[in-house]
Amino acid sequence: MTREITLDGPPDLRRVYASAVRRRGAAGDTLPDVRCSRTGVRVDVDELVAYARVCRFDVGGDLPVTYPHLLAFPLQLTVMAGEGFPLPLLGAVHVENRIEVVRPVGTDEVLDVTVRAQDLRPHRRGRQVDLVSEVAVAGEVVWRGVSTYLARGAEHPDAPASDPPDLGALAGVAGGPTWRLGAGTGRAYAAVSGDWNPIHVHALTARPLGLPSAIAHGMYTYARVLASLGPRLPLHGLTSRVWFRRPVRLPSTVTLRSAVEPHRTLSVLRSAAGDVEHAVVENTW
Repeated sequence: MTREITLDGPPDLRRVYASAVRRRGAAGDTLPDVRCSRTGVRVDVDELVAYARVCRFDVGGDLPVTYPHLLAFPLQLTVMAGEGFPLPLLGAVHVENRIEVVRPVGTDEVLDVTVRAQDLRPHRRGRQVDLVSEVAVAGEVVWRGVSTYLARGAEHPDAPASDPPDLGALAGVAGGPTWRLGAGTGRAYAAVSGDWNPIHVHALTARPLGLPSAIAHGMYTYARVLASLGPRLPLHGLTSRVWFRRPVRLPSTVTLRSAVEPHRTLSVLRSAAGDVEHAVVENTW
């Protein structure tokens, strides 16, 4: 039987991360049958504007493509930090994300948000799991997201891979914008998203977790890519997918190249030197 967790408001994610330090994941190969939800959620306009400013979205009558993820993310962590979840929260790496915009989501609509975990499976470098989020209005699902997390461990070299699309469409495409991401980028995004994972906040909190410096949030760089595409993307019938390839160390300079085709865009975010591929983003409609 599914265990229902209903939250009255977003949990304090700093406390969730703090408690995760003492928890390393449960033994076993099954996921707990849990669904976490919030109902009657209204978007705080000031918080939306702050998020849009950090990620460079224009603010209009509809939510940016990635904004519903912010509403679902605390529920994801609630599930992952719960008893019986087989992977550790701290150390889990966000490797992919897929978003389906069924229809535009108005900033003034009342939203119901649900999250569940599914498809625990082997990965070449450990195990991975999907956190599936849905946002509904009056019973109609208007937005879906699938966040895939990897926990490194025993390797499975024969596990199926989910590789990004071929980048041949970018051949001959002129260079795009260059972004300088300062040392405080992670803290700025954490302030508007609530994601205070220590690997993003400061080098001093990232080093105990095996990183030489803080790294940018994947969902921040993903949002920046989508914001840069602006009106080229429809807000109806859009499927957006990102593959996070290598972390963006902070501070850093990155460059973006994008190919725009009928019903598709393909983007790659690389280091300024071009030798590190950070993320690949494909949008289709």
